[in-house]
Amino acid sequence: MKNITYLLLLFLVVIGCKSNLSDTEEKQVSELILKAQVHRMNGHLDQAQVNYLKALEIDQNNTAIQYDLIGVYIEKDTLDLAFQVLKQIPEEERESTDYYHVEGGLYDYNGQSQKAIESYQNALNLTQVPVVFNQQDLDPLINYAMLETLAGKKEQGVNRLNNTLSFSWLTESDKALLQNFRNEFEYYQGTGVVEFHATRDFSILTNNPDSLEQVLKINHINIKAKSTGQHHDSTEIFFSEKFKSRIEDLGFTTHSIQKKI
Repeated sequence: MKNITYLLLLFLVVIGCKSNLSDTEEKQVSELILKAQVHRMNGHLDQAQVNYLKALEIDQNNTAIQYDLIGVYIEKDTLDLAFQVLKQIPEEERESTDYYHVEGGLYDYNGQSQKAIESYQNALNLTQVPVVFNQQDLDPLINYAMLETLAGKKEQGVNRLNNTLSFSWLTESDKALLQNFRNEFEYYQGTGVVEFHATRDFSILTNNPDSLEQVLKINHINIKAKSTGQHHDSTEIFFSEKFKSRIEDLGFTTHSIQKKI
């Protein structure tokens, strides 16, 4: 489970418990968190773990740090440690969207799909339906639609994003973001948050990438990556597994990608 992005944590805005730290302690915690975040972004997960643990020694009930540490443990494939940290979340913080959201993700990674769905449903029940007025409201909207999808209500999530795509003030970048997630949710196969990782499972070779991309866009199929041949005579376009059936239904020949072990 290395080199993954824990998508659920991307959208969480977690505010830790109010603490009684001194100014010096608050500064120390902030510096340790920053170091941990930099290490994590650079893939130095052991160093990130050390700094998050040091920060927790000072600010023991900071849920923001605890959730970040859980994300590190997931990336290190040490789910037992991630569950231990989750159990340390204070009781008064557990009846929250963030707690159930993270709990659902852990159950997903641990192969406990039914428990994951129940956690996502709990998170969804505690989450207010977002109202979209401007760009700042798009992330909460996507997060809510993702929760709906993970909780077994993907049609609602897809419709929510489709409705938003009709807003006249959206920029092209906004539309691309919404369409990308709409497509992921539309083709969701019920295998949990892992399904949203940007994997390259198969590819198509084409001499006319522009035309192919138009067909893919019409059919709500996301491209994961593309590579042009050495002599620019062909382009290889990569996709995740969820889109394979539809692409083959459209008459394209697909090529499986050999996974590195």
